[in-house]
Amino acid sequence: METHGATTGGSIGCDDRERTGAEPAAAPARRAVAAVRQHRLAVPPLLLLTLLSGVVDAVSLLGLGQVFVANMTGNLVLVGLALAGAARSSPAGPLTALGGFVAGALLVRAVAPRHVNHRALVGLCALLEAALFVVAVLTWSYDGVQEPALLPIALCAVALGMQNAAVRRLGVAGLTTTVMTSTLTGLIAGRAEERTPTSTSRQTLSVVTLVAGAALGAAVVQVAGPRWALTTVAALAIVVAFTLLAPGRPAAGSSPAE
Repeated sequence: METHGATTGGSIGCDDRERTGAEPAAAPARRAVAAVRQHRLAVPPLLLLTLLSGVVDAVSLLGLGQVFVANMTGNLVLVGLALAGAARSSPAGPLTALGGFVAGALLVRAVAPRHVNHRALVGLCALLEAALFVVAVLTWSYDGVQEPALLPIALCAVALGMQNAAVRRLGVAGLTTTVMTSTLTGLIAGRAEERTPTSTSRQTLSVVTLVAGAALGAAVVQVAGPRWALTTVAALAIVVAFTLLAPGRPAAGSSPAE
């Protein structure tokens, strides 16, 4: 009887060890599948943010003083031109945009990944973006003088700096929402073994969506003015925030602590 009990106990202990050993082994595979699904669910709101980026850059170029608030590469070039005396405007506008963008990115950097999952972080940033765009609308004024609207430029650049940093942390391949140079490079020069149908479609949609956003922004500025265009941008940000933060939606992009 003792032998039988020992054998039974040993068998049970062995089974327990096998089950507990199998669970950790299966956990990485489950997390990988969940991450793919979560990234797929994040694609629509990220495309909306890409549309937003195109609209807001059109507004800043046409209505706020010939600067970019989403794509910083252009501002670096504008600063260089102004410092060399080749540009017709001062470097105040692009420098303000660069400073605001850096400030927004630093704000997101200060948020520890363990405090909020990446999907919620993008949603919260979109909500803050909407608020900043509304303030930019309220503070923007045009008196016929062709000078950069520095406060609205700074507010919009802070918003896009937060967006870029949060989207980068989420890490959905092919969807940066603003930077199209690397996206175009990957789309055109990427080797066959580096491409997948998913990445190619995301990159293509990203480029097309940014162009569409710029066209939409230009049309609204020309028809209704920069204020209404910024209001459109705020509305887009609210839609993104609702999509990412609505109760019952799965969290995409869990923090490493999870």
